[in-house]
Amino acid sequence: MRDYLIPVETNNIWYTLGGVLAIALGLEVLTGVLLSLVYQPDAGKAFGITQHLIGAPGWSVIINFHYYNAYLIFGLVMIHMMRVFISGGYRRGKTGLWLIGVGLAGLTFIVSLTGEALHWDEVGFAVPWHMSEVLQAFGLAGAFNYTFDALRSIPTATEKLSQIFALHVSIVPIVLLLFVGMHYLLIRVKGISLPFWIRSSGRTAPFTEHVKAWVVFGGIILGVVLLIAIFLPRDAGIAPQLLPDSPFFGSKHGPGFLGTKPTYPISWTHGMNVFFGTHLGIEPDIWGTMVGMVVMLGALLIIPFVDRGEVEPDSARAAFSWRIRGWAFLAMGLFGLVFVVGVVQNALAGAG
Repeated sequence: MRDYLIPVETNNIWYTLGGVLAIALGLEVLTGVLLSLVYQPDAGKAFGITQHLIGAPGWSVIINFHYYNAYLIFGLVMIHMMRVFISGGYRRGKTGLWLIGVGLAGLTFIVSLTGEALHWDEVGFAVPWHMSEVLQAFGLAGAFNYTFDALRSIPTATEKLSQIFALHVSIVPIVLLLFVGMHYLLIRVKGISLPFWIRSSGRTAPFTEHVKAWVVFGGIILGVVLLIAIFLPRDAGIAPQLLPDSPFFGSKHGPGFLGTKPTYPISWTHGMNVFFGTHLGIEPDIWGTMVGMVVMLGALLIIPFVDRGEVEPDSARAAFSWRIRGWAFLAMGLFGLVFVVGVVQNALAGAG
């Protein structure tokens, strides 16, 4: 790393956020490994385990940090993506960097989704419930034993929760770390480019100096997350409806109809379901999530191919040139529109 020289201008907050994101991901894996030592993906016990961890000294800090750090990771991914988009960081043969970044964003979403389920409150129970709705939309719920009645059975629900657990703690993290490695390798090969608002002095510094900046800014940002984890413990939520001590036990309706809503990183999914079901009259409303995923992913993937610029913009005028970047901005706008509509609709929606 000492022999790898990069522009000294990259040692600022905007360029260290990617490193802070890497540190946050590492700590998320570490705390996740610790939690996996005491967690059981048992549909009859998982909610009680979560409750115990939140109330236990020591473990409460670990589970709260894991929870709040996930929000930080989501926010850093969005900020990093927007910085790269505005600065045209995917130009000059760097399309692969952008596509891997889109993959990382998608994997982060999957980690958020599966992590939501492992809490195993009524909100977490909504994850396999909505997976059942997706399979029902394609007529496959029976083939995979993913019906609503099957999910209300603790043995069957345990089987599904175990699958989600495997995705969350093993399969997705491995793929995520591989993508991170590929991302940094491509940065090493293609080089770091400066955005138009930072003027190059021509001076360089060892990459080790950049890593030191990661540690400084990461210590500050993650220190705040740690304080939040210590002094603002998360709530365990409401017991899932398949447990006898749940206030929703025996309900014939799903979590959304009962008024539960997902947490912020994936809240747009519920909002899109409400938008499709209530405003467009499309049933089953799970098509809102599926269409939203396809549109958002497609919009991000197409951006570097519809941007007509060949090099990074050297001014705000070039960065916001409608003639050169019009289609790219439309694609990013479509991504943002789906996300914002979903988040707002989720916030405004009642039960149903």
